[in-house]
Amino acid sequence: MTPFEAEKDSVVNCVFTGDNKVYYCVACKPKILLRCVDLEQADPQPQELADWGIPYEKCVTETYGTVSPLEYYRGRNQLGLWYDFSWDSYSLTRRKLYNMETGTVTEVDWDTWEREGADSDDDEYRYISTRNELQEYLSTEDGNYYFTDGTPVCLSDQIDPKKYVSSPEYYIGAEYDYVSSSPDNTKVLYMIIVEYGDFPHGILAISSTDGKLQIPLEDTDCTGYTAEWLDDGSLVYVGEEPLSPDDPDYNANWHYRTHCIKRVYPDGHIDIIAHCGEFVKKQSLLH
Repeated sequence: MTPFEAEKDSVVNCVFTGDNKVYYCVACKPKILLRCVDLEQADPQPQELADWGIPYEKCVTETYGTVSPLEYYRGRNQLGLWYDFSWDSYSLTRRKLYNMETGTVTEVDWDTWEREGADSDDDEYRYISTRNELQEYLSTEDGNYYFTDGTPVCLSDQIDPKKYVSSPEYYIGAEYDYVSSSPDNTKVLYMIIVEYGDFPHGILAISSTDGKLQIPLEDTDCTGYTAEWLDDGSLVYVGEEPLSPDDPDYNANWHYRTHCIKRVYPDGHIDIIAHCGEFVKKQSLLH
């Protein structure tokens, strides 16, 4: 990892594009600004592109305090930023677009957006369409999760869901929900939901389709997770670790934890690869 020391402001989201550039937003309160870095340059420097014309606080959710992701619509050559949180939908409800050709920012006109439709060459849509290849083989039976392509294989019988409920009276029994599969379709990432509040809660888990490898990601939650597969079959996700006694926020009487980024390798062992709480994957082009 290489710290990008040329950027002095607080980066709140980013996205890679196919031309080896990184577009990102910075919080310059009360504003949120769009910038870009060209990774092809020997000494890349931040280039300011636009003021979104939205107060920064309008781009922050009122549920978990997270900032809107920056979205890239390759087929339309546009970037999108959501804002204006609503408790009716528990989400940000409005969106602005940055046109990468003209450098202009506009509000989404939904009729035009729907009429144009998703471009068939848009990597975002093609990537999403490939993530669900194993979903049709998965089902829940008798409180467990099964993969069936011939003989049924249990994916969850080595995991005790009750361990992950905050209080016994909230336990609803285990519910399972598919998230994604590894690039070679030998592993499944899924949710184990054990209770409900405003959102479902529980943990993420990884299982091989033969049921032999079952890994509960105990430092995750079904709501608000970040997890991505790498081409080698590893999974990278945002987890947690206890604070070090050397940390100024450490208190021996409290179980303070901090976010970190972990990598689950194909053989199941897990390493911490970064001490931060957000990441973005650079997608390879699909053909």
